[in-house]
Amino acid sequence: MLHRRNFIATLAGAAAARAASGLKVERVEYFRVIVPMRPGTAVSEDYGPNLDIRLRDFDKAPKFILKVQAGGLTGLGETSREVPEEGVKANIAFLSGKDLWHLDFASPTLGLPDRRTADAFEMAVYDLLGKSQGVPVCNLLGGAQQDKVAVSYWTGQRTNADLVRVGEKALELGFRNLKFKARLGDPIEQQLAAVSKAAPGLSYTVDFNSSYPDLASFLPVGQRLQRFNLLIEDPVPKRLDWFRQFRQRLTIPLALTPGSASQMYEAIRSEACDVLNLGGMMREFVRNCYLAELAGIPVWHGSGAELGIRDMSFIQAAAATKSCTVASDTICFLRQSDLLATPFRVQGGYITVPKTPGLGIELDEAALRRYRVS
Repeated sequence: MLHRRNFIATLAGAAAARAASGLKVERVEYFRVIVPMRPGTAVSEDYGPNLDIRLRDFDKAPKFILKVQAGGLTGLGETSREVPEEGVKANIAFLSGKDLWHLDFASPTLGLPDRRTADAFEMAVYDLLGKSQGVPVCNLLGGAQQDKVAVSYWTGQRTNADLVRVGEKALELGFRNLKFKARLGDPIEQQLAAVSKAAPGLSYTVDFNSSYPDLASFLPVGQRLQRFNLLIEDPVPKRLDWFRQFRQRLTIPLALTPGSASQMYEAIRSEACDVLNLGGMMREFVRNCYLAELAGIPVWHGSGAELGIRDMSFIQAAAATKSCTVASDTICFLRQSDLLATPFRVQGGYITVPKTPGLGIELDEAALRRYRVS
């Protein structure tokens, strides 16, 4: 027992010594990039007038890649799409010269002034802290609860024939779930019948993006879909009374993408959903997953079709939870490059959580130069 205590005390002392030595930010660089999706992965080009225009050109929106240098180490971050460059600059000015150990970890944004880009800086900060301590980021978020995280294959709106091809491709690559988009007016029953016949081993997540105006308009559709192995996300606007009635009238599991933590809490309290699609900064995601775990509601990590740095931050955050067990749409492998030196590997529908320090990734510098834009 004494030996074990001495060992723990030694580890704690070493960590304290490293922290005391400081981890001051020496330099921050940022790069504006546009990385298109791989051809044919997003939508059927001949889908017709019901195609959601947001699915056609979303991959043309720029992102910013961050390199934060401190203590001879580099931390990586990635913003969401179409954030303002002035927000990146404001957070760089705030962070420059700061000791990372002295940031405001009680603040949702670590004290950074621009919330719109703070999540990318959180990734870089935790990447640096993990590297400085020799541990993966999930350890800093509460500890590894999963050694691999379930992920889904993804596509947008598709014709029947294209959806069949996508489903067959997903099965070929070892996926167990296919998520795709649909809208009011789409022939969703025929689409699911075609792909389910061609790819019988898959389950499906159908995201309607609240395109049905009310529950009454969706119920006849939902009744016909109950024969399929699927989960439905946000079929109607997020009125929790409608979601609650959906669960009372249909057997299909229902997922909610809450607009806030308070809406998530109210959805749990009122039993308005079966599954939650959560996002946010890493610490925020893990905290909300604790609440979902207590309520017995499984979670997946949402995505905006990101690149590799951001997706790996999602994987690290999901690994620090017990409730993120539904296949997450972590789909950087559908981009022409994920900007990583070692691309993501999906095996059997899972991504293994790196055990190397920090986020567990390295930047592909040649790819960064290739996709950088002015």
